Amino acid sequence: MNKATKQSALNAHSWVGVFLSVLLFLVCLSGTIAVFHLEFERWEQPHIPEFETVEDGAVEKAMDSFLAKHPEETDHLFVVLPTSGIPRLVVENDHAAYFADAQGNLLEKESVPFTQMLVDLHLHLNLPHSWGMILVSALGAIICTLIVTGVIAHKRLSRDAFKLRRGGNGQQNQIDLHNRFGLWAAPFHLVIGVTGAYFGLAGIVLVLVAQLNYGGDREAVINQVFTPDPVIEAQEGKPAIGKAIAQMETIAPENPLIFVTVHEVSKPEQFIEIYAQVPGRLIYGEAYRFDTAGNYLGTAGYDDGVWGKQLLWAVYRLHFGDFAGIPSKVLYFVLGIMLTMLCVSGMEVWLSKKAHPVLATRLWYCTVWGSVSALAFTAIADMFFAGSLVAVFWGVMVLNVVLTVAIKRLTKPVWLIISGISVLVMLVIYGVVNGEHSLSLASLQLNVPMLMYVVWSILRGNTLLKRETLLSNFQKENQAVIPNGNSGNETTRDEDSHQSTSRSNVPQSPMA
Repeated sequence: MNKATKQSALNAHSWVGVFLSVLLFLVCLSGTIAVFHLEFERWEQPHIPEFETVEDGAVEKAMDSFLAKHPEETDHLFVVLPTSGIPRLVVENDHAAYFADAQGNLLEKESVPFTQMLVDLHLHLNLPHSWGMILVSALGAIICTLIVTGVIAHKRLSRDAFKLRRGGNGQQNQIDLHNRFGLWAAPFHLVIGVTGAYFGLAGIVLVLVAQLNYGGDREAVINQVFTPDPVIEAQEGKPAIGKAIAQMETIAPENPLIFVTVHEVSKPEQFIEIYAQVPGRLIYGEAYRFDTAGNYLGTAGYDDGVWGKQLLWAVYRLHFGDFAGIPSKVLYFVLGIMLTMLCVSGMEVWLSKKAHPVLATRLWYCTVWGSVSALAFTAIADMFFAGSLVAVFWGVMVLNVVLTVAIKRLTKPVWLIISGISVLVMLVIYGVVNGEHSLSLASLQLNVPMLMYVVWSILRGNTLLKRETLLSNFQKENQAVIPNGNSGNETTRDEDSHQSTSRSNVPQSPMA
């Protein structure tokens, strides 16, 4: 590939990344954390009983109690089963959700506002859903563009695959780190970019396909991807959810159940649909259908459908890493950190080339590490505050910017330490609020990694702060040296020589 093409790709890569750096960072950070969204739901209410199986009749008992409490009109009823990835039983309609114990006794209302805010930040950037989804999906397409242009712009792809230079002012280290993360994890980043783009652009694709191949009939396109509702005789009465679940032990005994949906509640076309995972497959699950009386009707055909249908039904698990339990989530978390650090290191490289403009540099690190603090304070607010957590998160983000502009000492290491202290404060308050339940598995599986982050961020921040102080003192000493006994020209030559020598011995920049 010629030099001009590589340079054009590098220019496109740089400017797209710079102008969209904040949005890309927030989407990547929230997505990395949201890999554990099911674990965060458990973390928000750690006192709820957890179990793997329920007693016979428990599901119908829980649903009867729920309907007595919530008789309002609804289009759907749901039962989330303890084999779904969250070892809890939940019954709900389109308006409310309640936990139940293994015997079917109704417990308290499900309340996971922090998790909902976090997932909404990733999917919509907390904007109105239609606009936010399109924007985030466009960012997914831009991630693909950045990956492709980054690979094209790389001058020595094979030779530098494992190169990581240290020392100097840290700029070469940042460039090498950025290139290595981008190269090693490029296949993963492409999967995330493509699947992320799909979520918001699917509607646009639907319209285009309908116009091109189905005479504008969108329903026909939908029926090709989502199996249409079964045609059944009109039935009345309470849906036999328990009977339908019991039959799954014979129909698909190896498939863990995810949830049950009753469609078109109290209408003649009412039917029951049970979603179950298919071991060894990436598709979200197969849907098993029953009539109101609990008689088996057949499957929706997602497991053995055409390859395109199966691919679309694998998008969710491919995007969130929810296909092999905790191991795949940990893998996605690590790769997600690499993608997030690509946003950070890419901006750091650009700032280095611009000689680290002071305010812009501080504002960037305010965004990076201040967002961690904003999430921590939002989680604290969730424990005491029933209002909008979106307002809390963005309010803290704005406050961080104001403080950064006003206080010059708020540099990268200071923000890094603040982020660690913020998470530590959150963990302490969480322990006080939840008492002994903060030592449950639902709590510890997140609290332990967060405590590890606290230790790392404070230690790393202190190291960078010492380095920053050393560099500042070194520069002050240089400015204080005034040569004596020389003429003007000799003084100038001596100063040039001294500066040249001093630059070669400047300690590594705190930006590294």
